[in-house]
Amino acid sequence: MERRRFLLGASVALVAIGAFLSTGPPRLVLLNAALRLQYPWTRGCGALLAGAGALLLTAVLSRLALRLIAGVAAIAAFAVALHLFRYRLEATAAGLVSRGAIGTTAIGWKEIRSVDRGPDLILVSGPGEARIRVDTTDFGPEQRASLERTIARHVGEAGRPAP
Repeated sequence: MERRRFLLGASVALVAIGAFLSTGPPRLVLLNAALRLQYPWTRGCGALLAGAGALLLTAVLSRLALRLIAGVAAIAAFAVALHLFRYRLEATAAGLVSRGAIGTTAIGWKEIRSVDRGPDLILVSGPGEARIRVDTTDFGPEQRASLERTIARHVGEAGRPAP
């Protein structure tokens, strides 16, 4: 009983610490003519830690419903870790490139049809179904402003009016 209680406390602590470590803004790197956003590796490791804690929780809990919930939380945490490790957004001379867990989307500056801004979102639409969705929830105000200025400058230089 005491071992089970220890494991329960350890798993909850792992989930809490991992969740804390996995949050925060991406790193913004300004290059000569480009901008790069990506999450530090510690964010992905934090999500892995939270997933490990949730996985341990599935082994410790006795009720099936709680074990299923913990299992779903573990899968979600591992998916978030994959996203945090893979995510990169680059604004280069050629265009805007977004890399995520599922794939990569690139839109040339001349191909941009619209740029829509919301409180926590920038949506760049290109030809056909090409869309780059930038969730700016974790961005600092200066990061979002830098990204918006970079997009507006490159779209303007491509011969289109700034969005």
